[in-house]
Amino acid sequence: MAKNIYLYLFVLSALLAVFLYFNSKKIIDDQEETIRELQEKVELLETKK
Repeated sequence: MAKNIYLYLFVLSALLAVFLYFNSKKIIDDQEETIRELQEKVELLETKK
């Protein structure tokens, strides 16, 4: 019985780790895109001076 509980806990933690990985990867990618857009705006404004 204890083996089954450990197995379920392992599977649950593995799924949680995969979910957290992909969720954080999406957030990081979105932040990088925002940084790129803002850098382009800064460069555009600097060239107007």
